[in-house]
Amino acid sequence: MLWLSHEQARALVAHATADAPNEACGIIAGSAHRAVEIIPIANAAANPRQTYYMDEKALAPAMLSLRRRGLDLLAFYHSHPSGDPIPSPVDVRCATYPDTPYLIVGLKGEPRLSAWQISQNVVTPVSLHIGFAPPDTTGAIELSQAQKVAILLSALIAFALVIMISLSLLPPAPPVP
Repeated sequence: MLWLSHEQARALVAHATADAPNEACGIIAGSAHRAVEIIPIANAAANPRQTYYMDEKALAPAMLSLRRRGLDLLAFYHSHPSGDPIPSPVDVRCATYPDTPYLIVGLKGEPRLSAWQISQNVVTPVSLHIGFAPPDTTGAIELSQAQKVAILLSALIAFALVIMISLSLLPPAPPVP
């Protein structure tokens, strides 16, 4: 889950709009899923209209500053100036932080924001909450892909065991004359 204020969401859209037609990029810092700071980073990609590459000379000091101030890296962000806020094949291929969400600002039509977890070419939506009040998490349980697989396998194994035990408890078949 990623929690932004309305002002932070507007700042992301403003950065994306100002840098268009190039892709804008940066990092989102905070703690406990709540964004505290939006840090724009210059796009140093060879073709900034098609992709982004955060300028290492700006990214490294920004990351060190987060650590010194006790903030966590909550997400990376970038924009799709003429596209939707979904990861492109290049975004998926170049994602190198599997535990960090990627927020995308899509400027096609009305600006929209969405967040994604990208790990080993698997793209999973991340809940994005924009507002002043904390998100309502009562009853909401987000399971990882591994947890979902473990639950499914457990259910299948339990079903197979019930069938095997049931078959072993059946009386023997009557003899055939």
